[in-house]
Amino acid sequence: MKVMKFGGSSVASGRLMRQVAGIVEAHATARPLVVTSAMQGVTDAIEAHLRTSPHDEAGIPVLVDAVTEKHKTAAREGVRDPHLQGGAVYQVNKIMERLERLLYGIAYIEELTPKARDFAVSFGERLAAPILSATIADRGIDSRAFDAEQVGILTDGSYGNATPRLPDIERRFQEVLAPYIGEGGVPVVTGFYGVDAQGHPTIFGRGGSDYVAAILAYAGDAEGLEIWKDVPGFMTTDPNIVPEAHPLREMSYDEAAELANFGAKVLHPRTVEPVALKGIPIRVLNTMEPEAPGTLIHHIERVEKVMMRAVAARGALAIVKLIGPGMAYTKGIGERVFTILNRARVNVINMAASQASFALLIDAADLDRAMAALEEVKGGVIQDTQALRDMALLCVVGKGLSETPGSAAKILSVISDVDVNIEMISLGASDIAIDVIVHAADRDKAVKAVHDAFLKGTTEKVARGAAASVPGRQTS
Repeated sequence: MKVMKFGGSSVASGRLMRQVAGIVEAHATARPLVVTSAMQGVTDAIEAHLRTSPHDEAGIPVLVDAVTEKHKTAAREGVRDPHLQGGAVYQVNKIMERLERLLYGIAYIEELTPKARDFAVSFGERLAAPILSATIADRGIDSRAFDAEQVGILTDGSYGNATPRLPDIERRFQEVLAPYIGEGGVPVVTGFYGVDAQGHPTIFGRGGSDYVAAILAYAGDAEGLEIWKDVPGFMTTDPNIVPEAHPLREMSYDEAAELANFGAKVLHPRTVEPVALKGIPIRVLNTMEPEAPGTLIHHIERVEKVMMRAVAARGALAIVKLIGPGMAYTKGIGERVFTILNRARVNVINMAASQASFALLIDAADLDRAMAALEEVKGGVIQDTQALRDMALLCVVGKGLSETPGSAAKILSVISDVDVNIEMISLGASDIAIDVIVHAADRDKAVKAVHDAFLKGTTEKVARGAAASVPGRQTS
């Protein structure tokens, strides 16, 4: 069995769903389980309504009509058999009735809770699954749509950013999905969300369908996980910044996790966690070029020399500086600062410390809240706080990078040579990454400088520096 996940751009229309169905049919002997994202733009439309006008009843019919017609059109384009097409349209109508009732309920009580929000944004996947399943069945393949409730994708109940309960999911997989797959069926499972112990939807965050696919690959002891998108795989950097960027043929689990966490939008940051536990390889593939090799992500035990893979960039960040000459000698000061920030729902992405200061990297959207919360620590050991806005992080990733003498110096030198000031660096926390924080206005210039110096034209060299590709599952 292998898991195949298709992103929103891959199922953006009925025509594209037919293309996806063809890919699934070509892999039928591998006993595929399909995970689908919402059709492109649907989750964004629901989120936009919840963000701007959740209490405006007048906007609900407009949204409902647009979403309904988009999915009915996809069913008509993708499914030729009248019986299958009618069944898909019937499911769309039923699901949209539930969404409409939910939206009117939110408007009526004039309160959008985290619970209601997660429920509402889960509907994109609920709508896509039956249409994609019918499109696959249209090719003569036994296929059924399953949602997270049926499959038992159980979570810890954290709205907005849930964590899976892997042992429970593994047990439910054997009860629900394994028999159907064993009989030759192709299940199409909703991505993006799971359910808590009471059955309430809890999402895994943006890009969470990748994570759901990895969870199901873990639960079913899959031979492999394929993530199908509209990109050729991981790139040496963002091609929108550096057009000369090129695909990477392979990388390790930890390299992929670092890049996903710090800017590369190819995978949900937590995708590698479940599959790495069982040595299940991931391959990122392009729906538009199904024969291309994509990027293989797997266990790479070692490399003979430092191998820089890629540089990712993440913007919309800020730095909070806490200043006081005795901070390094005061027990508990760090714990107090992090407790205050946790209470204010501020996540610290990165940090650097000296004898007289802490520098904390956070999301720009959290800056004002963080500065207000930290007012209570000023006046004692911490004499002042400062905010640096409009920051960006560059994450340079490569196996053995931070363990090789001179690597950091070379990277910093290249950045300074293009007149970019470095506000903060992080080195040593990971043996495969060096993080550099610069002003947002200098981000692209710094990324291009690093890429030109170390990664330009390195496709073959990068590929040869790693272990040989593996076709299936490995043990780590």
